[in-house]
Amino acid sequence: MKCAQCRARFSAAWAQPAPGGSSAPGLYLATGSALLALSLAMHTLDVAWLGWALLAAAALVLARTPIAWLDCRRPSGGTPHGGGTCPHCGTENVVRPWSL
Repeated sequence: MKCAQCRARFSAAWAQPAPGGSSAPGLYLATGSALLALSLAMHTLDVAWLGWALLAAAALVLARTPIAWLDCRRPSGGTPHGGGTCPHCGTENVVRPWSL
């Protein structure tokens, strides 16, 4: 993410607790979209069994996107603020589903 005030770059998941913490929601959205595109390509190339497997994997990854988005928006772990708070200047930024 990029801070709206100081323009510093930081991860949307920086405030999540480390082990078991969530990744940034944009990571799941990008991975799920890539798996979906690969699934469509496999169906087009008439490799249906692989297309269905990739579609199932895409559905599982895309289902994780809103969970990661909610995790990054609220305080958790040992921090009193969510992932949208800039670690450099403290400004609260909006975390979106495509935020990295």
